[in-house]
Order: sequence, then C-alpha cells, then structure tokens
Amino acid sequence: MDLIEVAPDHNDAALEMKCDLEDEPENRERDDDCLVYGVNGKPPSYLTPLLAVQNVVTTLCCLIFVYNILAPKLCILPEDPARAHLLATAVIMAGIGTVMQTILGVRLPIVQTSGFVFLSCTLPILDLPEWKCNSNIDLFTMGPEARTQVWHLRVRNIQGAMIIVGIIQMFLGYSGIVGKSLKYITPLTVVPTMCLIGLSVIEKGVFLMSGNWTTAIMTLFLLTIFSQYLRKVAISLPVYSSKGGLFIVRLKIFALFSISLSVGIMWIVCIYMTSKNSLLPTDPANTESKAGVLRNAPMLRIPYPFQWGWPTVSLTSILAMLPALFANIVESVANYYTCARFANLTKPPPNAVNRGIGIQGISTIFAGFLGTGSGVSSSSENVGNIGITRVCSRNVIGLAACIMIVASMFTKFIALLVTLPDPVLGAMTCVILVLIGAVALSNLQFINLNSLRNMYILGLSIFFGLAIPKYLSTVQGNTINTKYETVNNVLIAYLSSGIFIGGFIGFILDNTIPVDDDDAMNSNGYHNPSDELKFSNKTDDEQVYKISDHLYDKINYCLTIFI
Repeated sequence: MDLIEVAPDHNDAALEMKCDLEDEPENRERDDDCLVYGVNGKPPSYLTPLLAVQNVVTTLCCLIFVYNILAPKLCILPEDPARAHLLATAVIMAGIGTVMQTILGVRLPIVQTSGFVFLSCTLPILDLPEWKCNSNIDLFTMGPEARTQVWHLRVRNIQGAMIIVGIIQMFLGYSGIVGKSLKYITPLTVVPTMCLIGLSVIEKGVFLMSGNWTTAIMTLFLLTIFSQYLRKVAISLPVYSSKGGLFIVRLKIFALFSISLSVGIMWIVCIYMTSKNSLLPTDPANTESKAGVLRNAPMLRIPYPFQWGWPTVSLTSILAMLPALFANIVESVANYYTCARFANLTKPPPNAVNRGIGIQGISTIFAGFLGTGSGVSSSSENVGNIGITRVCSRNVIGLAACIMIVASMFTKFIALLVTLPDPVLGAMTCVILVLIGAVALSNLQFINLNSLRNMYILGLSIFFGLAIPKYLSTVQGNTINTKYETVNNVLIAYLSSGIFIGGFIGFILDNTIPVDDDDAMNSNGYHNPSDELKFSNKTDDEQVYKISDHLYDKINYCLTIFI
C-alpha cells in the first residue's frame, strides 16, 4: 500500500500516516486491513496528544452519562458538588486502571472505565426499599450534613460489594480459571451480553433527549455530518517541531473529533440561548439548571481512599452484584479479542487474558477503596474508536490515562462537565451505544448465521434479556416471595439485570444444545485455524502480550503477601 509523506522528522525520514488520520488520493481504494499505528507504534509528538484527547473525550462521555443516572439513585441533588466529586473519583480510577491494564494486564490498548456493566446491578440494589430515596424536596429540607450522610451510606454499601467482587475477580483471573473457561465463552454468549448492555440503558438516553428534542436532534445531526459525511475531509494545520521546524500536516479533524466538535458547538448554542432567555428555566437545555454544581465545587481536590467513610459489607449487595462479575468477564474477553483483531494481532493467549481479568479485579478493589460507586470494566466504546481510527498505540492510551489522572484533580473542570445539558448528553449517549453495539455485532462473524440452532440461541437470549426486566418493572408488589428477605432481594436483582439474563441463557444453551452436523466444520468459537496462516509474525505478537520476567516475579512476590 502506498504511503503518503506528511512531514520530515529529525532523521529526514518521512513521517508516514495511513488511512483515516491523513488525506488520501480520491482514486486510491481503501484497504480495510490498513493499520495506522500498531500496539508498539509511536505517533508523532504533535499527533499523540490529539489522539489521546479523543479517547479521553469518549471515556468522559460514558462516565458523565453513567453518573447522571447513578447520582439520583444515591440521593444526590442536581446542584450538589458531590456529583463532581464522584465523577472525579471515577475519572482518576479510569486513568489508574488503564495504566495497570496496559503495563501489567493483557497489555492491549484498552481503556478501563466505570461503564454500564456494573450499573446494571447497582441500580437494582439502590431500588430496594431500604435504599430508596425521598423526594428532592425532602432531601433539600434535610440540610447539607444530613444529605451528605444519606448518600455516603449508599456509596459505602456499594463500596463493600465492589471490594468483595473485585477480590473474586482477581482470584478467577490469577488462578487461571478464566483462561481455562475461554472455550465455553463463545460469541453466542458475548453478543447477547454486550447488546443488552446498550439496550438496557437506551431508555435512559431517550429520556434525557426527550427534555428538548430540538437540541438532541441537532446534536445527532452534527455528529452524523462530522463522523460520516465529512470523515474524509482533511484540513491543513501548521505544526511546529523542535527538530523539524514548522511544517504543514493534513489531518482528518472531523473524523478524529466528531464527538468533541458536535458537543462543543451545541453546548455553546445552549449557553447562548440561555443568556438570551430563549429557554425556560425548567428546560433541560438551560445551562443554568446545573450551574450550582460548578459554583459549589472546589477548585482542586484529590480523591483519596475511604473519602466517604469505611465500606460496609452487605450480603444482599454482594450477591446481587455477582451478575455484573459474569457480564464483566464476558465483555472483557470480547473486547480483548476485538482489539487484537483491530491491531492485526493473534488472539490473546490464556495467560494474558488471565492477567487482564486479574488486573480488572484489582482495579475494582481500588475503586471500592476510593468509592467510585461502581466497578471497573474494559471500555467497549473506546475499542470501537480504535476500529474507526485504526490507531492501536499503547503510547496514545497511556497518555490518555495520564490526562485523566491529572484532570481528575481539577474539580472545577469536572464540575463543568457535569453541567453538560441533558439533551446533548442523551444524543451523545446514542453514539456511545452505537459503538458498543458495533463491537458486539462484530463478533457475529465468528458464528454460522445460517444455522437455525445459532439463530434460536441468539434470539432467545436477547428476548428474555429484554422481556424479564421489563415485566418486573411493570408488576406492582413483590413478584418473588420466599421465607427469606435476602433471597427475595437477590433474586429480584438478578432478574432485573437483562445483561446477566441474556448472557447466562446464551452461555447455557450454547454449551448444552448439540451443534448441527453442517456446523461441525464451522466452529462457533473465536479460534479459527485458518487465521493462524494470516499472521506471519506470531512470535512477535506473543511478545506484545508478555511482561518481563523480572516484573512478573515482583508481582508474584507481592501477591504472596496477601495469599
């Protein structure tokens, strides 16, 4: 494939960029397997920060939406600075978890974040009678100290469950159990689980958009224009290098920053319309409705362990959180394989997958210590970004992690993000769900969709993953009555998690229903022997996943202290 010279570097060699980041001739046919930067690739110094910021923006979009849903369930008022404190804690944990994953885990460029997986189990717990919140009016009349105590109790309860779940996940990873179970985790388990991650929260996104459909649709319109119609438009930008001097590069800005540009433009429009009194005070697009968070938040604040108090351990919450552990492992395995495919690498070996799951467990334990109100999982939306930009560099993801760690300390900046208008946030969520769905559906290429068995399992899993939680949400009173209240609450939490139901049904059916005779030559798993012929540098690929023996010995020594 022809490469296009962009600018000379300090060695007078061409800085070469392929495909999506740089302009390309109109008559050149696109190569779908084109990779701009591999796992060990080092983009130019002027390009690395831009690519890192793109991943940061995607992560922040996801976190803002998650905590926009979680905060009311924790009894936090819209103008309470606690929203900014929780979000800042989640941002620093995303940075720490990403650094740990790229160095000590599976070593693929995958961002770690508090995504939708744990939210699916956290919400049913907070919906239990003992944790339900009073009305906003009642909360306001309590006073600041009483309100703080109310949401601290709820966060500490979630913290205790996260620490125990993290310990279990760490054990499953480092004991090798996950690696030995990989042959049972097929696309028929992965696809329903990941699809239901998006479908389970789509109602929340639509609710946010419904506050002002005009603003939401305009945001979607700009996102579509920038990310699709203008994705091949390159703009010349001056860039200065200490060794190469001043030169011009042509970058596809619209493809790289479609989310940032769309959200930024609509945010400015909302601010302008608010200043002109064109929006009612009750309109969700009115930027003054959340301005109290920005006014009340401190300029600087560093999240620290046990900042909300010591975690509390509840058997009900721990048992109710276990479905999220199952969904987290399934989603992570799928993201590892998808990211490896985008990076033109062989699939991760079992020992690398074990390390990745183990590190996620450790990250979830740290999240429990810090009090994020959620666990840590691999980011499907950032994996989708990699598929779009074809940039799989660990340097980029590492810089993105460092940016998140530093940004989390500037609470005013985090509070500013919290004030993002709800309709714009809802439209942005649609794009995030599209990326998650795209990553999920990409796994279908590994199964035979002409098989009635496979279609039946896929359809039944998604159907019950949607139907059972919907039924429980519409039924009045207790649908499950046993002699033990804890059992009732845990079963309701399990049945309210569509992610767990869909993935579990797919897992059981796929591993118990016999494979059709005509599918005997077409495995439903991720391993395809013909793929091995595609990679001539399999030994080099294995080095990507491997960590140094010295570092591995240090990890084992540290773990023996706790075991």
